[in-house]
Amino acid sequence: MSGMRVLDVDEQERLLIALSDADQVRLVEVDAKGKSRELAVVPEATTARYLPGERKVVVQHGTPARLSLVRVGGKLTPLVGSADHANELLGVLPGRIVYRTNRKHRLLYSVVIRNVLVGEEQAVYDRGGAVIESAVSPNSRYIAIRLPRKLVLVDTMPVTEDDHVRLISPEPATRGRVNLRWLPDSTRLTAVEYEAESARVVRYDVASESWHPLVVSLDPTAQGWTAPDGRRVAVAVGNELSFYQADNGRFLRSATIDGEIADFLWSPDSRTVALRTATGENAVVQAESAAVRQVRVS
Repeated sequence: MSGMRVLDVDEQERLLIALSDADQVRLVEVDAKGKSRELAVVPEATTARYLPGERKVVVQHGTPARLSLVRVGGKLTPLVGSADHANELLGVLPGRIVYRTNRKHRLLYSVVIRNVLVGEEQAVYDRGGAVIESAVSPNSRYIAIRLPRKLVLVDTMPVTEDDHVRLISPEPATRGRVNLRWLPDSTRLTAVEYEAESARVVRYDVASESWHPLVVSLDPTAQGWTAPDGRRVAVAVGNELSFYQADNGRFLRSATIDGEIADFLWSPDSRTVALRTATGENAVVQAESAAVRQVRVS
């Protein structure tokens, strides 16, 4: 992590920003009015996320990677860590975190969901492989997991044990489907599908076990994420952020940013997109109007 980077945005459009200096990382919160406050200084911090609905932040830091909890206005509290294996944050749920760990073997990862309050854990996937990405459905029944050569679906309430983990689709070693996001009904999954000369946003239906195109003919360098409410898709290409209607792929509007967009994320209420440019600038874009607000950290 270098420079300044937006790590997350919460329900009140407060931004969680990392400011790095050598191996020291300051976690700073900036509210919707631009007022900033320092939350913690965490050596070797690599990523952090707000715990939904709470004034708490989960931080990944150190080598091997470990996870800790920062209460806003409080101190850093260890959650998961070890001197001999990594614990890396994959996602957050209300009161819970999703992480990958190689505690069994350094090259074989398991996916674990942990209750932050009581410490109870459930290993939802323990068949090994280099877990690249995962997404948990809103009702917590399904977990989509991207591995180097395949995309699998974990069913936490299977009819039979054979249904617990099943193949969604084989995937190429590079490109393929990434940026996984469940729609609110927990039965449909969206992803960005990359091919050699193009990209598109697609939807997977669990019931029919089939893929369907949503937003097509995108630039192969495009980044795309579906909004949490499932209504829109945001796509970044170069310095332009575009919004599309998710159900039919219709273009809605776009915003031009001062600098190439490096990465971005939706707010939980799907009203805004927070982004970082390749030069380290940060901005917030309104989904309804494409209005851009620059973010400064004092």
